[in-house]
Parts: sequence; C-alpha cells; structure tokens
Amino acid sequence: MPELPEVETIAKQLNEKLQGRTIKSVTLLKSGREFPSGKKFVAGLVGKKIQSITRRAKLLIWKFTDGSGLTAHLKMTGRFVFVDKKYQPQKHDQAVFEFVGVPLACARAGARPARTIHLVWSDVRKFGFMKLFAYSYELAKALEKFGPEPLESSAKELAERLIRPKTRKVKVALMDQTTIAGIGNIYADEALFRAKLRPTRRLSSLAFADRLRLAKEIQKVLKESLRHRGTSASDYVDSSGQRGSFLKHLRVYGRAGERCVVCGTAIKRIVIGQRGTHYCPTCQR
Repeated sequence: MPELPEVETIAKQLNEKLQGRTIKSVTLLKSGREFPSGKKFVAGLVGKKIQSITRRAKLLIWKFTDGSGLTAHLKMTGRFVFVDKKYQPQKHDQAVFEFVGVPLACARAGARPARTIHLVWSDVRKFGFMKLFAYSYELAKALEKFGPEPLESSAKELAERLIRPKTRKVKVALMDQTTIAGIGNIYADEALFRAKLRPTRRLSSLAFADRLRLAKEIQKVLKESLRHRGTSASDYVDSSGQRGSFLKHLRVYGRAGERCVVCGTAIKRIVIGQRGTHYCPTCQR
C-alpha cells in the first residue's frame, strides 16, 4: 500500500499540473468505489476549479475553489496516471478525468502548456476509493481522526505519541494512523531497524531515548524515500507511470532470509497485526 512518500510524490505531481485547471469531464468506466456513486459523483466534479492537491496521512486531498473537496485513497493498487488524448482505456481503469485551462505554475511562469489534459484512475484490486465533500467543514471533519504528520512535527512530539496503550507492540502503534499519520508496513520496518528496536517491543518497554531515536529515524527514512519518489515494492507508480527508486535502499523490508547489511545475520520475517514484519534478530533489541 502506498505510504506517505508515495502519496506525497503523487500529490505534488498532480498539483503541479492541475492546480488552477478546471474539470471539464469525468467518464466513469466502472462504478462502485466513488462516493456518491454514478451520475451524482460526476455532477459533483464537472466544472470545479482546482485550488490545490495535497496529502493528509495516506489520502490525496483535492480542494476546489468553491470550498468543496475530494479525497482519494490509493489503498493497495490505486493509481492516478496522466495519459494523452488518444489513450484507450485498459482493463482495470475506473475513471478518466479531462481538465482544461492553464495550471497556476505555468500561468506564473508565462508558459503555454496543453489546454487539455487527461488523467486516468485505475485500480487492479479495487480497494481504493474517491469521496466527494460538498463543504470544506465536512472535509476538515473527515481528516480530524488522523495523528500528527511526521514531517511537520518535532521528533519530541512524535515520541510522545508512542506511549499508550502501554501493552501495544511498537510496530502496531506505528501503523495506526490515529497515532502518527502516513506510516505503513514498509517504513515502520525500516525505521525500527534503523532505531535498533524490535517490532515486538511493547510501548511500556521503551525509554524516552528509545522513542526519540525512533521518531528521528522515522523522519529520516521518510525524507530519504521522498527524494527517490517512494518505494515500488509491488504495484506503485507515480503520476507519470514511473516506479519509485527507494526499493534498493531498503534494509529489512522484503529481505527475509537475506543477510543483514550491518551484521550479516539472516533477516527474519514474522507476522504482527496481520502484516508481514521484517527485522534483524541481532541488530534489533
């Protein structure tokens, strides 16, 4: 599932090309994962001018100039990819968006981009979804449940989130979006390895120094991945259809049975919270 670096990468790319443009049309190829469904969804989008596209937790947040908004969750295999006007829909495509106007970035620079641009939403496993919000306060309320953004908070603030419930395993706490937003399986494993903490540790066993060290490593690994446009461990591609290049920098995730890059011990895989979890039995205590 795309996590903070992947969703942030896509948000920035979409915003660069679409901010200031207007949605001319929406063609639903397959309905059922958009809310409200069918014609109501299309009618709620056509004619809307994009104020910004950002990220909150693992959600893409589209804000329109009239105060309404749209959230999109990629889940396991969702994709937003720009295509040309001759593009022929593929098997797993869910919707095609057509935009007109000049994006704000180009207007400021005096550039003349293509007047019309097309964006495809596809999803192989069909877990992703899009949801419309008629008013800004509805959108704001929907986002209240998420914890602090790890790259917008201090390490101390993040460390203080990793306290309760005391019996919770630290890996489970990291993937809870109400504790800290945007972290999933990949970056939880990687941050714990860098912090030299076993994913099975209970929060009650962590000293403040442990939690602070972990918080700093969370921030470091997320920033590193952002520089590489995320991790394409499976289906993830950015809005240009390109894979993220952070995969080769992973130290434990997906490396079960391989030698630890630090000590040479075989990386072990266990299941925590129904998710495959990777760690070094020697480096992590």
